Amino acid sequence: MKRSTKMIVSLLACVLVAGAATAQVAETKTYRDGSVYTGQFNGKGKKDGKGRMEWPNGNSYEGEWKKDMPNGEGTFTYANGIVYQGQWVDNVAKGHGTITMPNGCVIEGEWTEMGTGEGTATWPDGTRYMGPFVDGAAHGTGVKIFPNNDRYEGNFQRGHFYGEGTYQFHTGAVYTGSWLNDMYNGQGKLVEADGTVLEGTWRAGKLKN
Repeated sequence: MKRSTKMIVSLLACVLVAGAATAQVAETKTYRDGSVYTGQFNGKGKKDGKGRMEWPNGNSYEGEWKKDMPNGEGTFTYANGIVYQGQWVDNVAKGHGTITMPNGCVIEGEWTEMGTGEGTATWPDGTRYMGPFVDGAAHGTGVKIFPNNDRYEGNFQRGHFYGEGTYQFHTGAVYTGSWLNDMYNGQGKLVEADGTVLEGTWRAGKLKN
């Protein structure tokens, strides 16, 4: 029994020593550029665990760290008011996350980097967009629905109706054709609610004679 007890004590001592060697230490460190990190470090002095970094330009990140970089779940707040909350991989906002813009627009999606990927944007007035994004703007084939139930389905470029698309008005009118910067532009057909058809070449929202 005594021999067994000594063995258990020895094993516990080994575990405690190993734990102490890898324990994460919470402290505050100021870097040469003026940024300040408060949180956990590993035994090699690398940011590892949970912590908060504040930069002189007003940006800040709070969340999980690994390999001296944001990794895991965290929130990055930009000085201009943009906030990203979600997953990080080696300092890149990658995976599921939510972007809140200063104007109140909330974009939730799956990102290859912040703001680029597939997601849904919702504005304070109830407008919604579902589809692909590039750098936080609608870009590609998607759907946008307005509070009055107007609906656009088609191509977007940098947040604007661009290329081929169909706009269904809540009044019953439908335009199908080409767009440029949110206006009818190119070949298209507008069918009014009363059945009137306007078809041909459009420029800046007006049908050419």
